[in-house]
Amino acid sequence: MIELRAIVFLNGDYTEQQVGSLMENDIVVAVDGGAKYLLKRRITPRIFVGDADSVEKSVLEELLKLGCEVYLYPEDKDEIDAQLAIERVLQLGVDEIIIRGWQGERLDMILALIYLMHKYHDVKMIAKDDNLEMGVITGHVELDSVEGEKWSILPICGDAAGVTLEGFKYPLHKGSMPCHKPFGVSNVAITSKVRITVEKGSVVYFRWIRQPS
Repeated sequence: MIELRAIVFLNGDYTEQQVGSLMENDIVVAVDGGAKYLLKRRITPRIFVGDADSVEKSVLEELLKLGCEVYLYPEDKDEIDAQLAIERVLQLGVDEIIIRGWQGERLDMILALIYLMHKYHDVKMIAKDDNLEMGVITGHVELDSVEGEKWSILPICGDAAGVTLEGFKYPLHKGSMPCHKPFGVSNVAITSKVRITVEKGSVVYFRWIRQPS
């Protein structure tokens, strides 16, 4: 069975970012201002989700003409647009969600996205731009890496316990990662695969695909 993947383009900073590889059966989702990024690159999203506070009326009209499904929400709401988009594609039965355009000035939105990834940890979800990949781990995963890459692994939503880090310069075996002691910053991958296990709680990882300054 072919896995169904959603690529969600948020209204973030796309400076020096590429669209990335899109497969034929991918569900492309534009979240508010992310629609402008896609249309400039002549990509028609299948779905638009948002309150339209960062897109012009003409953009919405163009999306409708192109056959995009447009889901508009009021600005006064409890959910952020990213959550509405995630919930929309989950209703379609996707197996994987990739978030693009998630970086920018709004650090509060990045933190909110981490919380959402924790909330929906049952589905494979990563936030990935050309320079940085981020994901939330509850349980065990094996991830691609490049020797010499910088990684940071931090507990979220409470302390993490039984944490094992393999394939890193600074390994850990069933250790504790308390929130008040963020020693997981600036680890280094030493193999082409790294393995992260969390027996209790959750961690968020940051994989620097491009070396940060």
